[in-house]
Parts: sequence; C-alpha cells; structure tokens
Amino acid sequence: MTDDVQAREARELLLAHADRTLTGRVEDPAVLAAVVGIERLVVATGSTDAATLRAAVEGRLTEFGPGSHVADLVGQAERHVVAGLLRRSTGQSIDAAVVNPEAGAYPVTTDATLVRAAVRAAQRSFDVMPYYGIRYGERGARFASSDSAWLISLAPLDEEQAVRQVAWLSRVLAGRGMPSWLMELHLDELVAEVRAAVDDAAVGALPAAAASLTSARRRHVDDDLLALADTWAHEVAGGGLPVPRTGALVAAATADVLLGVTRDDHVLFDWLTDRERVSAEMAAALHEVRDRVRRRVG
Repeated sequence: MTDDVQAREARELLLAHADRTLTGRVEDPAVLAAVVGIERLVVATGSTDAATLRAAVEGRLTEFGPGSHVADLVGQAERHVVAGLLRRSTGQSIDAAVVNPEAGAYPVTTDATLVRAAVRAAQRSFDVMPYYGIRYGERGARFASSDSAWLISLAPLDEEQAVRQVAWLSRVLAGRGMPSWLMELHLDELVAEVRAAVDDAAVGALPAAAASLTSARRRHVDDDLLALADTWAHEVAGGGLPVPRTGALVAAATADVLLGVTRDDHVLFDWLTDRERVSAEMAAALHEVRDRVRRRVG
C-alpha cells in the first residue's frame, strides 16, 4: 500500500468516526486511533458536531487553518491511524502506542466510550494545571491521554491492586517533575468523565486509588497548606510566577519527599528556578516559599 493510499484510508476512517457513535470494545487498532484522533479534535474545537469535526479533518474550518493547533492535530491523527493500519495488516494487538505512538506497549482500555473519556480527562487536567502544557507541551498531552487510557483499564481491579498500580505511576511521574498531587487531580477529572459518559459503576477502583493518594499527601501537606503556599508565592514574588499555582506545586513536591515518593524535589524546583526562566530575585523568592513550607511541615 502506497503512502498516498494509506493517507486517504486514514482520512476516511477519521471521517467515518466523526459522528462519535461507535461504542463497545474496539479490536481494530486503526479504528481506535481514529476514535482518539477525533476526540482530540472535539477538545480542540470545542464541538461534538459531526459536520464540524468532518470539516476540521478536511481542513475546511476557516478559524483553524494551516498552521493552527487543530491542523496539527489532524496531521497527527492521520499519522497515528496510518500506524494503526500497519498494525492491522500485521495482526498486532492494541496497546498504549495506538493512543500515543511514543508510549510503550502496555495495556489500555479498548472501549470506545472510555477512550473518549480518557482523552477528555487528559485535556481537562491540562486546563486545570497549565504547568503541564508550559513544561511538557504537546508531547505531554499525548502522554496524558495514554496514561488516562491505562488508568481506566485499572478500574475493574480490586482496590488494593489499583492503589498499588496508581502509586507506581505516581512515583514515576513525580520523578519527572509531576508531584503526586497532580495525579490526584487527574484521577478526579477521569472519574468525573467516566461517570458522565457511562455510570458510577464504571469508575470501579479509581476513586479508592485517588483517595489513597490524597490521604497520604494530607498527612504532611493538607489542602489548606497547598492554598497557603500559593498565597506566599504571590506575596513574595508578586506577578510573573513561572506557572500558575507555583506555590502549591512546591508544597506538593515537599509532600512527596516526606512520603518517600521522591528523594528530593530538584526535578520540579530546578525547573521553576532556572535562571533562563526566572530572574535571580524570583528564584530567591521561590526558595523562600519552599523554606516556609518546610518550616510549616516541620
């Protein structure tokens, strides 16, 4: 199959699934890639209208022309579906790489409705916490979707297993600069999306996993201290903080250190205080915020 033929088939699959009516388990990796691609367009355009989504795929939305974020997402979606077509032709099964080609070969949900919920939850998490987009960009958004699709696959597990798996991913991400508090927020968004799309039963063990993270973090840094750290950051730094909720991020990273999730907070804090990003005065102010948090938690 030539590249042009693959590209046409990929676009046809995207157009075919723009109505978002597919439900149930998906076994074709190209189809699942199309479902993910369309849902990312739903988030980007703010529309669930099939005609609008088809126009986006075909480049007919004047407000989202060449060079726009939507046009980039269409290009990505087509490439991901082409990769799915190759998987189909070689008999490969679905794994996280179908949702995000940069992800590994680990299991994800293959239910079309839940995959859509995973993509929406990932974007809602980015909206709630701009740090994700500022630091990790579009690549981070793709990983957020594949992480979501994996997290949903944990819902049927018993609570102990789910808590253990979520704690593992939280440790991995905290070591890359994302405090476990962010996983709490993401799970909240994911649970809300799944409940809205399916029902309460579909969330399974995910609320228990979120509650486990929250309970552990609050033993050292409660919600009031997260908010207080934000207040301190604004007081000592004024405007121009590197990201919104900088103080809460610093406090959440401190909680991870005290819990033994991470050895220290340098991956996050070094980025926040990087002299290419902030002035020496701002860096000193953020050190003061961290010191206040540490004194408060003893």
